[in-house]
Amino acid sequence: MKKVLIIFGILVCLSVSSYAEQPLDILRKSIDASITILNDPGYDDSSQKNIQRQRLWQILKQIFDFHEFSKLVLGTNWNKFTLPQRKEFTELFSKFVNVYYLTRLQARYNNEKVLFINQNLISYSKAVVHVKVFWKNQEIPVEIKMVRRAETWKVYDITALGISAVRFYRGQFQELLRNESPAQVIERLKAKIQKIEDKIDRIH
Repeated sequence: MKKVLIIFGILVCLSVSSYAEQPLDILRKSIDASITILNDPGYDDSSQKNIQRQRLWQILKQIFDFHEFSKLVLGTNWNKFTLPQRKEFTELFSKFVNVYYLTRLQARYNNEKVLFINQNLISYSKAVVHVKVFWKNQEIPVEIKMVRRAETWKVYDITALGISAVRFYRGQFQELLRNESPAQVIERLKAKIQKIEDKIDRIH
């Protein structure tokens, strides 16, 4: 599971590009830009890690469709949330991805390479890009699902080692929502984020 989390972190750090470009081309350019930030020796000092994470976050929040991701994660439970609760859950879940995945990516990234294999344009608005991540002498196949939004493409799910990020978190939230209300789940997510942020503060 740790491998999947790091791979997810590597691949969500993408940036936006123009409408005319193909999804695979967008990913190629964007991952290269993100890896440049990760490899920048100026961020080796622990005091610079928050700035590095902010730069990665600026890239991530432009390319990743957190609304679609959150909606798919909640599945049929999405209808249990009021409109304000949906908005708050989406904002919190995006913040969770920021503090959880990006901090782990910063700590564990070690010049991993990404090989772009192909893309499959499923329809006008949906595409799947296949890549391989070379992680500790292993070739790990990764599937990236993207959706067309306005004049660009955005990521809404990533599958590595057969594990989909959407399905992984959907299972967790389905279990929680069997016994808890949307308001309780939102408070639980807030507490989880706070716990992670407190840990980051202690490290830095």
